[in-house]
Amino acid sequence: MNDTAPANSEGNSNLPLLAFDGDCRLCVGSIRSLEKMGLLGDLETCAATLVTGADRVVLDQHRRAGEIVLLLNGRTEAISGASAFRWILQKRFPGKLSQILNWLPVFIVMTLGYRFIASFRRIFIPPKVTPDPLFLEPSWVPLFRGMGFLMFLSIAAALLVTSYSWLGPSTADAANFSVSLFRDSILLIGSIFICNGVLLWTLGFRRIIDHLAVQSWICAIGMIFCSVILLIPAKLFDIPLFMACLLYALISIWLVQSYWTWLGFQNGKKGQIAKITTTFAVAYSGSAQILYQLYSALMIQSP
Repeated sequence: MNDTAPANSEGNSNLPLLAFDGDCRLCVGSIRSLEKMGLLGDLETCAATLVTGADRVVLDQHRRAGEIVLLLNGRTEAISGASAFRWILQKRFPGKLSQILNWLPVFIVMTLGYRFIASFRRIFIPPKVTPDPLFLEPSWVPLFRGMGFLMFLSIAAALLVTSYSWLGPSTADAANFSVSLFRDSILLIGSIFICNGVLLWTLGFRRIIDHLAVQSWICAIGMIFCSVILLIPAKLFDIPLFMACLLYALISIWLVQSYWTWLGFQNGKKGQIAKITTTFAVAYSGSAQILYQLYSALMIQSP
């Protein structure tokens, strides 16, 4: 992968140029992996910020944050996103694969998968810089992050309720998945995150969808880590619910700190408040385990 501007960045090269966001570690790693596997062929690759000359003019006309851009036909034309990946695959594997990728249902699935990954790649691996204000994200990014917020929130709630079967009171009902507890868990955890998002909005941090997506992602990952760590010990001896919640809180506090720069929480007073409230929100959401364990136990024991 080129760490500098491409050698032929003045528009006089016949080689296609694949430009990507160099601040995205997931994107850089993916491009490097594709190069090692030989899927990119003779494509020239370069971080978008390093492209110069006439290529820069063409690139800026098509570049949108969160998408790769492929310059073709003497670098006078450009395609981006899933279309660029389809072109690369068809170039590398001509024949029947090209026909399959041209089939509309396949391309729709490919586009949806690409857009989901493109929307969440900075949440999966947060960059160490704030978003570039010169290149706004496509309009579909907030939509996919909003859907991701609901998906990861549901995963976290499902893990919370499922953990009841091996952390909660030993009863026949404990082994059954409780739909009512699942619903209430979503409402409680979601309310905590939304309230924090509104608070951040009043502090001047307007990226409420990003805040919700980050909180739900950390909550889901925290629940997964906590469940994996406690699953085997829970089969050997009783684990107090307090210990499970404390473990989740520590994991979530550790995870959320890597998002401060990308979310734009500076070191000012408002930034410090935002850090505290967001940390509290993701850590406290795990404490819902205690509330629902007690609630469920009381409901089971009541006549």
